[in-house]
Amino acid sequence: MLRLTAAGTGTLALLTVAVAWAQWAGLHQPVVAAVGSAVWQVFLASLLMLAPFLTRSRKVAREFAVLAGTCTVVCSLDLLFIAVLGVGQAAASTLALALSLMLYLGARHWALAQLAGAGGLSAERMFEGLYRAARALEQRPERAGEQLAILLREVFDPLELSRSSRPATRIRIAVDGSAMVVPVPQLSGGTAAGNSPTGAIVLRFAQRGRRLFTREDQQFSERLIEQLRRAAAYDRAVEQGRTEERTRIAQDLHDDIGARLLTLMYKAQNPEIEEYIRHTLQDLKTLTRGLAASNHRLSHAAAEWKSDITQRLAATGCDLRWSFSCDRDFNLTVVQWSGITRVLRELVNNIIAHARATQVDVVLVVDQRRLQLSVSDDGCGQAPERWSHGLGLGGVRKRVKLLGGQVVWRERSPHGIRCEVQANLAADPG
Repeated sequence: MLRLTAAGTGTLALLTVAVAWAQWAGLHQPVVAAVGSAVWQVFLASLLMLAPFLTRSRKVAREFAVLAGTCTVVCSLDLLFIAVLGVGQAAASTLALALSLMLYLGARHWALAQLAGAGGLSAERMFEGLYRAARALEQRPERAGEQLAILLREVFDPLELSRSSRPATRIRIAVDGSAMVVPVPQLSGGTAAGNSPTGAIVLRFAQRGRRLFTREDQQFSERLIEQLRRAAAYDRAVEQGRTEERTRIAQDLHDDIGARLLTLMYKAQNPEIEEYIRHTLQDLKTLTRGLAASNHRLSHAAAEWKSDITQRLAATGCDLRWSFSCDRDFNLTVVQWSGITRVLRELVNNIIAHARATQVDVVLVVDQRRLQLSVSDDGCGQAPERWSHGLGLGGVRKRVKLLGGQVVWRERSPHGIRCEVQANLAADPG
């Protein structure tokens, strides 16, 4: 629009200079003035016709469309009043202008809303898409490019959407408005990392080719990325608060409860009580270490689970057969680690307390972040459907549910019980 304005101003100045020069040179001024006026009117009409197609602002294009429609209504009403009603020229023009102005004021907002809403997303769908992207980035910040591409596709519905490895420092729109380049922010680190782009997304032909990209699209995309940055920063702040609180609780448990248990162990007169307190201290140590860590490697956690179960079963003369496999190693969140740890511990406690088993089989398989856990024994348990669900079984069900999974107990042939747990470790259930 600035170039069109500059062209119009320059042409008007050139025509003014030409008419003035014609008068100074003694040329036939009426002819020059008539030709210059005609040229100026044709040129100005051409500029007005090109304005909606050359502008990068959808707001200007919409306003121009509404204004052009209003002018058309004025001319039509003027001709109608003169030709049909026989009204005079001045009265017809005044009446047509007044009616058109009233129509413009009354229908302007509705017309602009219709032009702006064509092909766009509603506020509800926009908020839903933004919330979904923010929650996905909370779990997998490294997939910022993928989530941003999904969100941009929903918003602009382009004919083509591609990823570029060349980073872009800012959002850019092609000169002809056919494409828009959006940088992919790095959202997995701090503020400095969040401002460092890791690539770019190239969108071509908005709304399936029905319109061009505009300055409003650029500004909207900037606000969209800023909201994603804020969501990622908020999630990091929440996680930092959780980590600090867990560390504080772990320290309090270690300093207060641990010290008291250690004093009781040294003062215990019964060897059995002393051994029981020793195991309790070991469990407390495992709990506090787990709370203090922000995440746990799956392979390391599996080794700790095996060591803990082996020690507990060895004290009762029971053997352990352990099997663990995973398609790839990854970090467990504190919620996931705590849930699996407590489920395993409760299942082993039940076997020790009630089953009178001589052997326990534990099979742990993780494939594509789907956990399958089987704990079976050769004890005297039977008919699990007739068990009373106390705190132990209820706690197992509750923790498995928090992991987004399910648990079932079955009778094992020829004797014993098998507990099977399935859970999804793809997202943090907390």
